[in-house]
Amino acid sequence: MLSLLRILIHVGCFSPFVWLAVVVLSGDETQLGADPIKEIQHFLGFTAITILLLMFILGRIFRFINQPQLQVLRRALGLWAWSYAVLHVGAYFALELGYDLSLFTQELLNRSYLIMGVIALLILSLMAISSLPYLKRKMGKWWFYLHQLGYYALLLGAIHYFWSVKNVTFSSMLYLLLSVMIVCGALYDRWRKRDSRAINACVGKD
Repeated sequence: MLSLLRILIHVGCFSPFVWLAVVVLSGDETQLGADPIKEIQHFLGFTAITILLLMFILGRIFRFINQPQLQVLRRALGLWAWSYAVLHVGAYFALELGYDLSLFTQELLNRSYLIMGVIALLILSLMAISSLPYLKRKMGKWWFYLHQLGYYALLLGAIHYFWSVKNVTFSSMLYLLLSVMIVCGALYDRWRKRDSRAINACVGKD
């Protein structure tokens, strides 16, 4: 069952890249709109935030239906989200800025939403690297703390997406709202566990 779900996840996540590659290689840029370069960047970024959001939504669903063994599927989604995020930034750096590092730095300093996007990418990169079995064993409990930052990567990515669109769209507002709800839910769970430990400690003393 898990193997089949893994295959479906990989096929589903790889499909957007295949579609984009076919469109670009075919030379039929009409499918990408009036500004193909912008559309390529937005497509890759939108795919990244969609997969990342799906990863956290599935995490809540698996917890709700009491199927913790399915949580392992989220690792593949996280790696795919990171991959698309890297391609998103790479497309911006290569296609939009022409590999101009000084211009990239200037743009980064002048646009707040770019800073949020880069911070989100750095968090996802650390999470992706730490997913290697050797590093995961070496990090111990710090691996869990590092991956908790994924919630903030999601929120920063959603804010980056919301600010990057020139006109407010339904999808940008929906993604931001869902991201805020997921982060608030995670903070509430953390507070509830901490409160429960405090109560148990008091009961134990009594």
